Amino acid sequence: MPRARRPKKRRTSQAKDDRADHLFLDPEACRPLPSLAFLSPFLAFYAFGLIWVRPDLVARADLLVRRAIEPLGLTGVLAPTWLVVAVLMAWHMVRRDPTRLSGRLLARMGIETLVLTVPLFALAALSLVVRSALALSIASGRPHASPSWLAVAMTSIGAGVYEELLFRLLMVGGTLWLARKVLRRQSEGVVLAVVLVAAAVFAGAHTLDDPTRFTWASFLFRTAAGTYLGYVFAHRGFGIAAGVHMVYDLAVKLAVVWR
Repeated sequence: MPRARRPKKRRTSQAKDDRADHLFLDPEACRPLPSLAFLSPFLAFYAFGLIWVRPDLVARADLLVRRAIEPLGLTGVLAPTWLVVAVLMAWHMVRRDPTRLSGRLLARMGIETLVLTVPLFALAALSLVVRSALALSIASGRPHASPSWLAVAMTSIGAGVYEELLFRLLMVGGTLWLARKVLRRQSEGVVLAVVLVAAAVFAGAHTLDDPTRFTWASFLFRTAAGTYLGYVFAHRGFGIAAGVHMVYDLAVKLAVVWR
């Protein structure tokens, strides 16, 4: 009998390995070290642009992170970038994850990012249809000159990385970690509640610089988008969530440039 069971166990193990090699199923993509490796080229591009090309193209979320960490003595243009690296590396060490990485994994993360951006575009299109049906203004309220490709790339990267750092990695991830450690609970109901609260804060934060520009249409769309990004983060990790945010912002801003 023992000999008869061994092949069955090997087949089960092989099935798990095959399953993990497919899109949206590989748990490696959710881990902090692959997220850091996946985002590193974008962080390097953004840092290079801030230091040597256009310091004025700093993202609002980057500035918000700078203000938040200044009381801790963490200052400088690259302080938020190093914060991302430090948080992901600390998370990696706490989890005691393996350090292996592969180009195949990073490629799958890139494909997942592109695929998972599609529902966000669909959500934006639905929002535009609803606003038009209700005869609501969808203009920003103030004219903008067409930005350069560098401005589009840098602001998209900055928003994608640092907004996901604040509202998903720290707010959602931190709260879920506390719920698991302190309350010993992390059901889907807890995840939904945390994701919704973080999404509402995310939506409200977009009007901090000018509260007079608040509209319920924009708030509800950003709350819905934040909820979706929260679930992407919870189930596919920080790297892919930030990637989805970056791709969406990049596409929207390029559409304005090429209009």
